[in-house]
Amino acid sequence: MQPVNSLNQAAASCNSVTVTDKLWTEVPELAAVYDTECAGRRDHDFYLALVARFDARTVVDLGCGTGVFCVDVAARGRTSIGIDPAEPMLDIARRRPGGDQVEWVHGSAADGPAGAAELVIMMGHVAQYFVDDDAWASTLAHVHRMLVPGGRLAFEVRNPAIDWASRWTRQSTESALDHPDGGTFDSWVEVVDVVGPPESYRMTHEGHTVLPDGRHLSARETLRFRSREQIEATLAAHGFTVEQVCGDWDHSPVRADSLEFIFVAKRT
Repeated sequence: MQPVNSLNQAAASCNSVTVTDKLWTEVPELAAVYDTECAGRRDHDFYLALVARFDARTVVDLGCGTGVFCVDVAARGRTSIGIDPAEPMLDIARRRPGGDQVEWVHGSAADGPAGAAELVIMMGHVAQYFVDDDAWASTLAHVHRMLVPGGRLAFEVRNPAIDWASRWTRQSTESALDHPDGGTFDSWVEVVDVVGPPESYRMTHEGHTVLPDGRHLSARETLRFRSREQIEATLAAHGFTVEQVCGDWDHSPVRADSLEFIFVAKRT
């Protein structure tokens, strides 16, 4: 594979692969198919229920992506703030019907408003993108700053005890989907590296997307897998009390084979 700095360079043939050195969220062609690839709503509906449960008047979606959740929050008469570091994702969010009712922030947790939110959400496994412990600690500190006293932080991470490398193979993940601009595209992921002990490791995987025009795009990302105990300890260290940890979107408790750890924590 020949790395390039921009996807504006077309593949030389239908069999070649264009590898970007950017995170996939920064690539317009890949951002454009995100909603199609992640069409499920179980996590979405779980977090919307928290908005009602806590009567959150102002909600911040940290790592809001293409803004589906933010628009739904705004449609319920709440102040909705979406923060994301990827401009291609925010471009889609702004153009979404109802997007003009949301305050969009191009940036990170450091750019969020102080003392404004009753609820901060990190969905789509955003918490796993903070690979370094310092980055995770800084994010929690900024979320604490954004919340009013008694406000909540809710997010999910994948259970590190699950053998994700055996699940994230081309054979297990490849699918053909309808492209939003017409035609179909194929996508799959493959794990290329795992570093660290079983309870706290970094996993790098490579995402592949073959667009309707035949271009084959590839992007790598590294995620951090932390144990439940490690996450609970970092939350406590940054002024949060864990109120609930679920193992699935149906609110069932965590089991050894749960795929998710879903946290709800209160700002103390």
